[in-house]
Amino acid sequence: MSSAFTSRRLTALALATAALGLASAAQADNKNMPTASDGSMPSVMVTSTVPGGAFAGHTKRGVALDAEAEFPASRLTAAEQAAFAATFKPKIAPYASTAEALDPESVINSDRRFRVYPQESGYPYRAVGLLTFNQGSGSFSCTAWLISNNTVATAGHCVHSGGSTGVWSTNVVFYPARNGGLSPYGSCTATRLHSVAGWTNSNNAEYDYGAARLNCTIGNSTGWLGRAWTTASQVGVPIGIFGYPGDKLSGTQWGGAGTVAVSETRKTRYPIDTAGGQSGAPVVQADGTGPSTCQGDCGIAIHAYAASGGNNSGTRITQTVNNNLQTWINQP
Repeated sequence: MSSAFTSRRLTALALATAALGLASAAQADNKNMPTASDGSMPSVMVTSTVPGGAFAGHTKRGVALDAEAEFPASRLTAAEQAAFAATFKPKIAPYASTAEALDPESVINSDRRFRVYPQESGYPYRAVGLLTFNQGSGSFSCTAWLISNNTVATAGHCVHSGGSTGVWSTNVVFYPARNGGLSPYGSCTATRLHSVAGWTNSNNAEYDYGAARLNCTIGNSTGWLGRAWTTASQVGVPIGIFGYPGDKLSGTQWGGAGTVAVSETRKTRYPIDTAGGQSGAPVVQADGTGPSTCQGDCGIAIHAYAASGGNNSGTRITQTVNNNLQTWINQP
């Protein structure tokens, strides 16, 4: 396990001072064109001329616990928690691409994950939450993380089942810092879901990412994570992944740590244990390492898939992905 993650609290990322090189910025393509559950058109995307950049998060809550939630803090009884666990099954990616393994998100060899108590551990863990939703006749759970006071990022297959015959999720609820039956910051419903055409039209695993606009500003209570992108290789960058795996006690947050093993144009691969239900979890860069200008705790990918060649994987936050996320944040 990386020493950067031996405790349940991340250290702040130092501002990177190394030059990022002269690689050209990633270009948008048709498959990265935004789509939305209500058919609304996005505003003009943010652009950049540098080969790497970051958007800062917000580390300190400005109000007490559930003050900005749509629904107040709650604790389920044992019977209610059992019913909740029986209802919401961990969402597993559909594996549309033959480049991805045809098995659930996986524990690689021995299980090296550790339990996280997000309220007690504080930021950034309290900015990560359980996402529940319906797709068709099924009820599912994923992981999502706040990227503003009222927007969460997650996997595309958590907001849309994928492909031209797919459906948007309904009854979407976000529980930041969920811990078993306890929701210390309350919960919020989603008013609009977002993804891109590469997922909603083409079911392409390289574009499996999305976001949800919430009917609240709960990020003012929990804080939110930053984001970082670069055209440079991510190999060797220490990372942590925090989410809600379906093979553990329902609604509990677990973390894993390691380094990036494979860096592709649109995918980031790592030998870190995950399970179904962690789709949408942030892949968090640690300790100011790597070719990023991020200062604070920043996501560099969105976890989505199981091991391929021994590495689980996420959708890499490229410049275009970052721009789309920012567009969805800015959209009314």
